[in-house]
Formats: sequence, C-alpha cells, structure tokens
Amino acid sequence: MKTLLCITSLFISTVFVHADLTIEQKMESAMMNGNMTMKIKGDNARMDMPSPVGGNVTVIMNLKSGDMTTLMHAQKMAIKLNMNDAKKQAEAAQKAAGIDPNKIEKPNATGTKEKVGAWDTEIYEFTLGGTKGKIWVAKDFPDAQAIKEQMLKMSNAAAGGFDANKLDVPGMTVKTEIKTPAGNMTTTLVKVSQDPVADGEFVLPEGYKERKMPALPGAK
Repeated sequence: MKTLLCITSLFISTVFVHADLTIEQKMESAMMNGNMTMKIKGDNARMDMPSPVGGNVTVIMNLKSGDMTTLMHAQKMAIKLNMNDAKKQAEAAQKAAGIDPNKIEKPNATGTKEKVGAWDTEIYEFTLGGTKGKIWVAKDFPDAQAIKEQMLKMSNAAAGGFDANKLDVPGMTVKTEIKTPAGNMTTTLVKVSQDPVADGEFVLPEGYKERKMPALPGAK
C-alpha cells in the first residue's frame, strides 16, 4: 500500500509539473504599469505585457532551444535573439557589478501577516546583491511547488533578472516589492490557471518585420 501511494503521489506531481500554466500578474513601477500574462506549455512560453515605451508587447520563447522573439505590436516588429547568448552577457554584467545571482540568502520572516487578494500571507524580507525587497507568501496555495517549478523553468532559460520563486520560502509568493534607484517595483499575483493552453499561442504572426537584437555594449 505504501509503495502504491508513493507511485501515485509521484505520478500526480509529475503531471502537475508538465501541466499547462497561465499566470496573470499586476505590475506597478515608475517604468511599467499594467497586467502581464504568462503562459507555459511544455518547452514553450509566452508573455504579454505593457511596454515601457508605450503599447503592448508579446514575448514568445522556446525554453529548449533558447530562441526568443519579442513582438512589438504597434510597430509590427519582431526582434529575435537567443536567450543563451543574452544570459551569458547578463551574467557577465552582474558579475562586473559584484552581484552573484546564484547566491541567494534565505529570506527572514517578519511575523507580519496580511491579506493579498484571496490569499492569507506572511511577509518576508530579503536582500539580493545589495537590493532590498519584501515578499508576501501564501503557505496554503494549491500546487505551489509544481507552479514554482514551471515558473523557474522559464526564468532559468531567460537572461538574468530576479525571480522570487528561487527564494527558499514555504509556499507561493503572491506579491513582491523591490526597492530600485527608480523607486519601488511591485508585482502582485492576480490569478493562476492550469487549464490547457492552445498551441497557437506560441506561433509567430505573419506581417511582422524581423530584426535582430543588437549586442550589449562591450559584448563580443
């Protein structure tokens, strides 16, 4: 019986890890405000979000090959790059700035509890590369670990950046606040769905002019 339960549990967790995922988040900052929707299906991912320069953009990624296309809808432009190359450049820039993205200290629980949307959360504080921030963690969030693993699959393939899912906390981070030189940057979870995502969501539309992303200054 114990063996059967272990096999069943492993099967369920595997199904959730490979399940389709849609996450909507609200972003608030000096540069960008609005909702961002992320969709993951197998090795494909898509993000729809507002652009800092106006209008909306869509990012379509192949997490296996590293190919990424940014669709700037207002300009009907498709900018392509390889995330593996961009990630190396971003990591080199972080290293030059004295930031180790792989060195993440365990966040400290503040003992403060707060309601975020429909979720009861506890607030944690953290420091990453001199940057201070807070996260609101929902300990009883359904399928939290499976969802975090899906999100990490996308962030690990992308170029640099902070991902609260990498922090060692017991539950799902539903709100993040980071202090930046330009002011606070806040991300709040709106909703999560594990319903099937259509394959067509990851197909590049026709009629967009292709451009290649220029290399970062100083990169080979």
